[in-house]
Amino acid sequence: MASIDKAAIAFSIAITAIGVGIAFSGDSLQNAGTVVSIPAPRAMEPSYEEASPKVDPFADIAEKVKQETPKVEEKMMEKTQEKSVEIEEKMEVVEETPKEKAMEKPAGPTTHTVDIPVGTSVPGCEESNACYLPADITINAGDTVNWVNIDSAAHTVTGGSPADGPSGVFDSSLVMAGAEYAFTFNDSGSYDYFCMVHPWMVGSVTVN
Repeated sequence: MASIDKAAIAFSIAITAIGVGIAFSGDSLQNAGTVVSIPAPRAMEPSYEEASPKVDPFADIAEKVKQETPKVEEKMMEKTQEKSVEIEEKMEVVEETPKEKAMEKPAGPTTHTVDIPVGTSVPGCEESNACYLPADITINAGDTVNWVNIDSAAHTVTGGSPADGPSGVFDSSLVMAGAEYAFTFNDSGSYDYFCMVHPWMVGSVTVN
């Protein structure tokens, strides 16, 4: 019985001590007041974006494009001019080729015209060798000479000469005003001719 009483007394004392301690702590907190912890202000570090000027990542590309554009345009113009020159040269070659081929082909028989001028029915044309125009002509074998009488008088185109007479190779007989006479020379050689009506009129044909 005595042990139980001692234990109860000790327990009571312990509870009383705890209660006093709690009360003392409460008073201390009330006297001290509420303490609010305020974080110390930190120095603001300058933002990299604000401190450093903003750089356009495409600025360099745009500048390079501006610098390269004239060069590119110049190259394109040069290429265009080169192409134009090539096209013109090709066109000239195409245009010249048919002419060259035509010149290479052997020429066929040709007709040459000789006029009997006005006023040859009276002497005087022999002084300038202009009784037949042209008075002397050179042709190729197989070519034809066509005499046209422009004068108002009749004339002849007779092979030979006034001194030796007709050669018999060709003779037009009378060629009236406005009429024509043609003869084809198949053999090479030199052929003189004259007008039997007006013997001062002479001419020649050379055949190659």
